Amino acid sequence: MLQALTQAHAEFIVWGEHRALLQRLLALALELTQSDLGFIGEMVSAPDSAPALRPHAIFPLDWSEALRGYTVSKRPAAGGQRATVTLFDAVLGAEEPLWLKAPARILVEGNPAANLPDLNHFLVLPFAVADKPVGRVVLTNRPGGYDATLIEFLQPLLTTCGTLLHAWRNDEHHRRAEQTLQAQQQQMKKLALVAARTHNAVIITDAAGVIEWVNEGFTRITGYTAEEALHRRPHELLYGPGTDPAVISAIHQAIQRGEGATFEMLNYRKDGEPFWNHSDIQPVRDEHGRLVQFVSIESDVTARRNLEHQVAQSAERLQLALESTEDGLWDLDLLTGKLTVSPRWLDMLGHEEGLGETSYRYWREKICHPEDLPEAERRMSRHLQGHTPMYEFEHRLQLRSGAEMWVLSRGKVVSRNEQGRPLRVVGTNSNITSRKQAEERIRAFIRAIPDAIFRMKTDGTFVDFKPSVNVNDRPALPPAEFLGRKIYDLPVLEILFQPTRNAIQQLLQGSPVEIYEYPVETPGGVVHYESRLVYSGADEVMSIVRNITERKVTEENQRRQAERLAAQVSQVTQELEARQAQLIQSEKLASLGQMAASIAHELNNPVGYVSSNVSTLATYASLSRRLLEIALRVEKALGAQPPAPVAALLEEAITLREQEHLDEHLSDLDEVLADTREGLARIREFVLNLKTFVREESDVPQLADINKGLRMTLRMLRHEFRDRCEVICDFAPLPLLRCFPTQLNQVFMNLLLNAAQAIEQRGQIYVTAQQEETDVVVRIRDTGRGMDAKTRARIFTPFFTTKPAGQGTGLGLTICDTIIRRHQGRIEVQSEPGQGTTFTVRLPLFDDDDDDEGPFH
Repeated sequence: MLQALTQAHAEFIVWGEHRALLQRLLALALELTQSDLGFIGEMVSAPDSAPALRPHAIFPLDWSEALRGYTVSKRPAAGGQRATVTLFDAVLGAEEPLWLKAPARILVEGNPAANLPDLNHFLVLPFAVADKPVGRVVLTNRPGGYDATLIEFLQPLLTTCGTLLHAWRNDEHHRRAEQTLQAQQQQMKKLALVAARTHNAVIITDAAGVIEWVNEGFTRITGYTAEEALHRRPHELLYGPGTDPAVISAIHQAIQRGEGATFEMLNYRKDGEPFWNHSDIQPVRDEHGRLVQFVSIESDVTARRNLEHQVAQSAERLQLALESTEDGLWDLDLLTGKLTVSPRWLDMLGHEEGLGETSYRYWREKICHPEDLPEAERRMSRHLQGHTPMYEFEHRLQLRSGAEMWVLSRGKVVSRNEQGRPLRVVGTNSNITSRKQAEERIRAFIRAIPDAIFRMKTDGTFVDFKPSVNVNDRPALPPAEFLGRKIYDLPVLEILFQPTRNAIQQLLQGSPVEIYEYPVETPGGVVHYESRLVYSGADEVMSIVRNITERKVTEENQRRQAERLAAQVSQVTQELEARQAQLIQSEKLASLGQMAASIAHELNNPVGYVSSNVSTLATYASLSRRLLEIALRVEKALGAQPPAPVAALLEEAITLREQEHLDEHLSDLDEVLADTREGLARIREFVLNLKTFVREESDVPQLADINKGLRMTLRMLRHEFRDRCEVICDFAPLPLLRCFPTQLNQVFMNLLLNAAQAIEQRGQIYVTAQQEETDVVVRIRDTGRGMDAKTRARIFTPFFTTKPAGQGTGLGLTICDTIIRRHQGRIEVQSEPGQGTTFTVRLPLFDDDDDDEGPFH
C-alpha cells in the first residue's frame, strides 16, 4: 500500500490527474480489505447551500446513481424513535469513522433501482487536510465486518486521498484563475497597445512580425531602446545560444498560421545577460477578420524559474538525504497516538517492517527504557507547550533482542490547530550507542585518574573541573569562585600566571604537551605540584595537576644517596683496579695448576729419550775404549816391526769389532746426539713459553700477532687435546693488534680448556682467526655437550661454574670477559644442549695514528 501511495503522489506531481489515481487507490483498498463496493467522495460546500458529496472514484461504476436509494436504520437518541436515513446522508454526516457491525441490518426502501446489491456491512472514513474536511471513503461488504484495527491500517490511504483532493482543488483554483486571466488578457489586448508604462514588456508587430512599437517595459527588461527595436524582428534582439529551438519553431508556426501562442523561453538582454521570458503572443484582426498585427506581452520570470529550480533541487536533496540517512524517522499523530516510523527506525530496533502495533502506547510500554521514560515525556511536554524550540533527549531504547541502544531523539511540532494545540510531531532517532559507550569509558578513565583536572579556554577561562582523589589536595578556591573566570583574574593563583601563559602559547604554536612545576606554601609545609597541559580542542586546553611532593622528597634523597654512592664507587673502583691485576695473575696460576699434568708429560718424554741416548752413548764409549786399549797395546807391542803375536792381537781386534758392530755404533753416534739436542731444544722452548705465559706484563699495550699467540697456546695444551679431540685450525693473515698479549693468551687458554673439557668422549675443536671489517675475530667451536639458556645467561657471573666442587673457581670466564672488555671488545656465545658451543671473541683494530696506547689510553 505504501508503495502504491508513493507512486500516486509521484504521478500526480507529473500529470496532475487525480480521478484515475483515486480510482486506482479505491481498487487497492477494496482488494486489501476484501470489500465488494466502495467510493471516494469530495465534500463540497457553498456559502449559501448545504454540504454535498461529489464522488470522484466509485466501484462498480454503475453504483453511483443508486447511492441515494439505500436507506439505513439509525439508532435513536435517548427516548427517541429509530430513524431511517439514506446511505448518502449517513456518509455525509459522519464526522468520525463510522462502521456498522453485524448483525445490524441495512434496510433498502424505496429503491429506484431494481438490481441494487445487498449491503451486509459498510464503513465510512472521513478525511481532512489541515483540520478541514475534504472527503469520505466508503467501503462495504467486507467478510466479517470492519473494526478499529482496519481503520488504523487505512490511515495512510486517507492521508493520501486528502492530499490528492486538496492538491487537485488548488490546481483547479489555479486553472480557473489562469482561464480568467486569459479571458481578461483577450479583453485587454487593445488596452495593452497603449500600456506604455506597464511593468511588462509590450511588443506590437505587423502581420509579418516586424516590430512597430515597444513600451518602456521592453526597454527596462531587455535594455534595447524603442529606436533600436523598430523595424527589426524580436528574434533578432532576444534569441541567443540557449534559446530552445523547439520553442522558436512553435512560435514561428503559430505566427504563420495567424494564431496566438504562449511560451516561456530563455532570452538575452542587450548586454548578453540571459533571462527567462514569459511571452503571450496574440493576433489582432480588423473588422473583416484580416490579420493586421501581433501583440506580445512579455514578463521577466527569471526569479520564479530560479525559485522553481531551487525548490526542485531542495526536494531532490531532501529525498536523497532521507534515503541515505542512518537515522530512524518517526511521525507521531497526537490525536490518535499513531506512531509512523521509517524502515530504518524499525531496523535499528531489530524489528521487521510489519511491526504489529506501531503507536505511542507501544513505544511507551515496549520500547522506551522505563528509567528514561519520565524525563522523555517531561521534555516532550515542555516542547508541546512551546517552552522549547525542539524536543531533544538522549535515552535508551529496548531492542527486540532484549539488549539496549542509546539514541539521540529530536522532534518538532509541525502541525497545530487554530487554537494552537499541537497535532503532529515529526523527528529522528540517531544511534549514539558507540558514542555513549566511548563517553562512559572516558568517564571511567577520568574517574580512575587520581589527579585534579582543569579545562580552560586559551584565554585562561576555567570551564570545567574534576577534583583530586586526595582530600588534602583541595583547590585554592571553591569551584564556584573560579569556574567561568580567568586564571589571570585570581590573585591567589598569581604564581601560575606566567607559567600558564607560556605553556598555552607553546601549545598554540604546535607543542604536543607542556609541563611545569610550582610550589605552594601550606600550613603543613611546602607542597609541590606538576601541571601538564595539552591542547584538547578548538580554543581549549586541559591541565592535569598532580601532587609531586613525595616525588620531590624522593628525588632529593636519591640525589644525596647518589652523591654518597659516587664517592663510595670511586673508592671501590680504585680498590678493584688495584686487585684486578692480582685476580688475573691468580687465575693464571690456577690455570697453571690444571696444566701440571701436561707440563710433566711434555718434560718426561724428551728427558726419557735423552736419558736412553746417554746410556747408549756410555756403552758405545766403553767399547770404543776397549778397542782403543787393544789398539794401543798393539801399537806398543809392535814397535818398529810387529812380532809374531801381533797377528793374534790384530785378529782379536778385528773379531771384537765385527762382533760388537763397532762401525755401526760409531755411525749411529751422530744421530743419537742430534736427537738428544732436539729434545733438549724442545725442553728449552716449552720452559720459555711457560715463562712467557705466566710472567706479569706492564700496563703498556704492545703490537702482537694473534695467530702466533694462538699457536703457542695450542702447543702448550697439546697433551689436553691428544686423548679427547682433534683440533682443526684455520688462521687467516691478520694485522698486528695493539693489546696485552699475555692476557689474550690467558683468554684463549681458558676457552680452549673449557672446550676440551666439554667433550665427553671424542670430538673436534675448530679454531678460526680472521679479520671482519675493523675487528679481529677468533672463534673457538667445540662439539661437546653444549649449554641450555639458563646456563648461558650465567656463565660470565663471578664464581658460577658447572664443574664439580673443588675443580673450578668460577672466575675463568669472568676474567676472560673482563680482559676482552679492557680491549674494548666483546665475547659472544652460541650454544644448545647436545649441539656444542661456539665462543666468538671480537677485538677492534685501531689506526696507527691513534695514541700509542690506543683504546687503553
